[in-house]
Amino acid sequence: MNVNKFFTAAKQAGIDPFEISYGSSKSLSAGIFNDNLEKYESSNDCSFTARGIYEGKLGSFSSDKVDVSVIDTMIETIKSTAKYGLPGNPEFFIEKGQKYKKVNTYSKEADECSGKKLIDLSLEISKQIRDYDKRIQIAEVGMDKSVSEGVLANSKGLKLKSKSSNVVVWASTKVVDGDDIETDFDFALVTDPNTFDTKEFSEKLAKKSLSRLGAAPVKSGKYNVVFAQSCVSSLLKPLLGQLSSFSVEQHLSLFENKLGQQVFSPKLTVIENPYTKTPFASSHDREGMPTQKKVLINKGKVNTYLYDLEMAKKSGTVSTGNASYRGGSIRPGLGFVEVKPGKKSFDELVSLVGNGIYIDSLEGIGTGYNTQSGDYSLQANGYVIENGKVTKPVTLITVAGNVLKDFSKIIAVGSDVKLMFGAIQTPSIAVRKLSVSGQ
Repeated sequence: MNVNKFFTAAKQAGIDPFEISYGSSKSLSAGIFNDNLEKYESSNDCSFTARGIYEGKLGSFSSDKVDVSVIDTMIETIKSTAKYGLPGNPEFFIEKGQKYKKVNTYSKEADECSGKKLIDLSLEISKQIRDYDKRIQIAEVGMDKSVSEGVLANSKGLKLKSKSSNVVVWASTKVVDGDDIETDFDFALVTDPNTFDTKEFSEKLAKKSLSRLGAAPVKSGKYNVVFAQSCVSSLLKPLLGQLSSFSVEQHLSLFENKLGQQVFSPKLTVIENPYTKTPFASSHDREGMPTQKKVLINKGKVNTYLYDLEMAKKSGTVSTGNASYRGGSIRPGLGFVEVKPGKKSFDELVSLVGNGIYIDSLEGIGTGYNTQSGDYSLQANGYVIENGKVTKPVTLITVAGNVLKDFSKIIAVGSDVKLMFGAIQTPSIAVRKLSVSGQ
């Protein structure tokens, strides 16, 4: 795209500084239901946003078209939104010359993965799951490939490019044994489909699905709990987003006035790592500022808030490289997060708990979790832990508490890290005496 035409039009219209961000993405998806191809879809999408200062006010524009045909509409929209917008600061449009750390989010193997390859691998996984045991009556498998490219440029000479690609593999099962019916699910993020071990993935899910047969509630009470990686992600990630200095300023954050204070167990350390070797890496934020690797929670203490340029200026500090674009506005946002692993394997974690519950599924996050207070009450599934071993399956239980309080009672953090969809990598975590409702 000829970006010069956009910058020329903006300058002639008196919009200065001026910034554009545009990108394209393409996806390919294959879906298998019981060894039959049920879905095969491809799509191409584009996005375009622009913002700039007009007569001292900040205006913005967005479109799903990325070509010069939107220039006139873009100019008029920026002018009209600026009329009722907030005062704009030219300092928040940075100049070129910043130093950026190189990240690699692009996989040639993922990009070149054909539709036939996605279908063949999905069929292979489906067959492997269903052949494992006749009680597995339904296996639904999907593989989704995505490739995206983006450009961020402004009238001060800044021009940054990004490119990423990956494949997501997922599968769900339905197991039937008489009147006992159970379901399960698993996924994996893949950078090289050619080396993905379908057999290991299929057998792991098949075994886990069968192990849920005979599940029943436990008696209500206080239990030591081991949370699986997905559960740790569901509970911690929404809370960490409240480290945004904007949320703090608006009195919407549980971490307000908590900088340097102990809010979690000393066993918990959380790092934001934009240089991770995953599809979630980034060399710059939405304003073009270099990202930074930083400790968010240091041995249970709040170590830093997240800043964009505007919030940094208000707070008398510097940007942490956390600007994100939300509804036409720049706000501090959370990047890729790593919960620092401990030294104990999953089996050692379970052994340390002795007697309790291993929870590997939480449901109702959207309605049963209040991120403003940290309170939660969620339906859960998992397994009983007896004498340091995972034994019989558990279902139809409810675990309730407060994330801040509960994660201040950490027994130990595991070493079994897993990369999750929500741009977080976390191990399992054992927590002391949680309230569980069952029979």
